[in-house]
Amino acid sequence: MEICELKDGDEKAWDEYVLQHPDSTFYHQIGWKNVVEKSYGHKSYYLLAKEDGEIKGVLPLFFMKSMFFGRKFVSIPFAPYGGVIADSSSVEDLLMNCGLKFAEENNANYMELRNNIQKDWDFPINDKYLTMILKLELDSELVWERFNNKVRNAVRKSVKSGLEISNGGTNDFYKLYSKNLRDLGSPTHSKNFFDQLITEFGNKIEISLVKHKGETIASAILLFFKDTVISGWAASDKKYRGVNPNNILYWNAIKLACENGYCYFDFGRSIEGSGTYRFKKPWGCEQQQLFYSYCLVSSEKNVPNTSTLNTKRLLFSKMYKELPLTLANIIGPVLRRNYP
Repeated sequence: MEICELKDGDEKAWDEYVLQHPDSTFYHQIGWKNVVEKSYGHKSYYLLAKEDGEIKGVLPLFFMKSMFFGRKFVSIPFAPYGGVIADSSSVEDLLMNCGLKFAEENNANYMELRNNIQKDWDFPINDKYLTMILKLELDSELVWERFNNKVRNAVRKSVKSGLEISNGGTNDFYKLYSKNLRDLGSPTHSKNFFDQLITEFGNKIEISLVKHKGETIASAILLFFKDTVISGWAASDKKYRGVNPNNILYWNAIKLACENGYCYFDFGRSIEGSGTYRFKKPWGCEQQQLFYSYCLVSSEKNVPNTSTLNTKRLLFSKMYKELPLTLANIIGPVLRRNYP
């Protein structure tokens, strides 16, 4: 078994392996590597396990360093899922140990693997996150019947309020998204990050808009991968909360997924009890636990507290909300670059 780094010409074989592996995610694709490198410049270490020239496993890693957040290897940054995928646990271990070696050589504090499957490793685990998956049917009305009454009534109200659905581009999305993030006290991605997504993934991405009298009041970026449609990013204008734009936004996405034969709709990552969790739960989703492994380098003794409930993050959030939007859109991407 040979462990090596990705070389020019390996990209096609990498993606072919990712597409056929049952535990792979949208973010394991080579396109994600290109997005992160081109928008934020982080160095990647894409590791392959090969036997007789055939890929048996992969581990995508990025090295991130800053004076505020330290030095770390992450699989995969700016994504809810990542980590090793391989044909066997022994190959997983080989890739993980190779990644840890790179972390040690670069004096990183830790290596974070964002697994959506629990691994049999003796590393600290952050199990605060979960994802919400809705099973779909070819007939969207069968899915509609599984929603609770609150969700159905909210969708009906948004329809009666004259809200309209359309597709748009990154300009439509970003104007709303960046303001929404500022209001929530969270640094925004750069617009270039989303532009690179469109460039890399093309028809694997759709930007949905909800409009009220011509004004965009909610938007979501949908990702299409294998048998699943994923809600990657979403934003809405809180001024229009009373007409439930998020409800019609997600119902339209779910109908689209059903009509096109997808099996699952992934509402995305949440922390149990949070506002996003409370919004998603009534849609009849199944909760799936995420298992983020922290492989600590010898000098590091504690698992980093990166939760949005972290006291320092809450204090930062409070200050960030007060920034003028123009300033937040300048500062936000600089900060977001180093926070995966």
